[in-house]
Amino acid sequence: MGNAPQNLSRRDFVLCAAGFATLGATAGADLLLNQGLSNPEEVAAGVAKLNALPTTIGAWTSAPGSIDERELRLGEIAGYFRREFRHAETGRAVVVTILCGASGPLSVHPPTACFEGVGYSLVAGPTVTGITDETNATVSLNKASFRLRDIAAAEVVRVFWGWSEDGEWDAPGNPRVSYRGRSVLFKLYTVDRAYETADDLAQSEAFLKDALPIFRRILQSPPGTTSGPAFDPAVKN
Repeated sequence: MGNAPQNLSRRDFVLCAAGFATLGATAGADLLLNQGLSNPEEVAAGVAKLNALPTTIGAWTSAPGSIDERELRLGEIAGYFRREFRHAETGRAVVVTILCGASGPLSVHPPTACFEGVGYSLVAGPTVTGITDETNATVSLNKASFRLRDIAAAEVVRVFWGWSEDGEWDAPGNPRVSYRGRSVLFKLYTVDRAYETADDLAQSEAFLKDALPIFRRILQSPPGTTSGPAFDPAVKN
């Protein structure tokens, strides 16, 4: 089972984005609390870092995904990175999304809302879990599992998510408070689909073990250093 290819449908690319319309109500309140605190230059620098993220990480290759322009506008998302990564040897697949924008809008809207809004039921979580990468650094992410309503199959969709200013991901209990006043914020999602066996349910963990050091290096790089022939995003610290 562990080496069987895991198929991710096109629907998985849009599930997390499907609920961005609900941000409209909360964005107004956050605008009042954070008005004037967002720095457009720092947000633009954050978007540039997303553009430098690699499309191949070790044995993981990827295909692009997209977020609808309306959802970007409603969510006040300045930029994003979305790819389906697949491991060349195991066939495991993970949809990865990293958003960038002002802290107010990006600190709201957990993915539980968008999944339940498109026909899924929450079957486990959300819980905070530690993910340790290949450098032995550990970050905290939220984790939840979902299953389509009225479907008896054992297939589940798992989502990991968290926030960061600089690639050090965390899962605070109240991100709106924890990140209030920050000029730029990143939000990470990974989504995988599998049957409920221990082997199959290691897809996001396996990807994040390889990817987190690279994401951290790029998001922590000084502005203006993530482009040009001298910059190689795959080089580890």
